[in-house]
Amino acid sequence: MTNDLTPEEQRFNDLRKRQRFTPSTPRIDSILSRLMSKTGYSRVKSANALDEIWGEVAGPLASATKAGNVRRGVLDVICKNSAVMQELTFQKQMVLQHLNGKLDGQKIKDLKLRVVDF
Repeated sequence: MTNDLTPEEQRFNDLRKRQRFTPSTPRIDSILSRLMSKTGYSRVKSANALDEIWGEVAGPLASATKAGNVRRGVLDVICKNSAVMQELTFQKQMVLQHLNGKLDGQKIKDLKLRVVDF
C-alpha cells in the first residue's frame, strides 16, 4: 500500500505521524461565550436580570424609576421626578446593600441618579 503512494504523499504521512500536537476541536463553552459576546446577548440578559432585581429592591419607588447601565460599578438610575430622586438619595446605602446582596458576580459601588421624564 505504501508503494501506491507518491514520494510527496509518503513524506506527508511521515510528517503527520511525527507531529506531536494535533489540533483539537474547540470546546462548546468557548464557542458559546464568544457568540454571546459578539451578539450582545449577555448584556441583554444581565440588563433583564438587573431590571427584575431593581423592581424588588426599589420597592414602591420601582414604578417611578428605571435601572440603567452599570459602568465601573456605578448604576445609572432614571427617576421620574426630583422627589423620587431625593427619596432614593436618602435610601442609597440601604438600596446598595440590598442590590449587592441579590446580584451575583457584580458589585455596585454607587448610584447615579438622574431625572428624566419617561
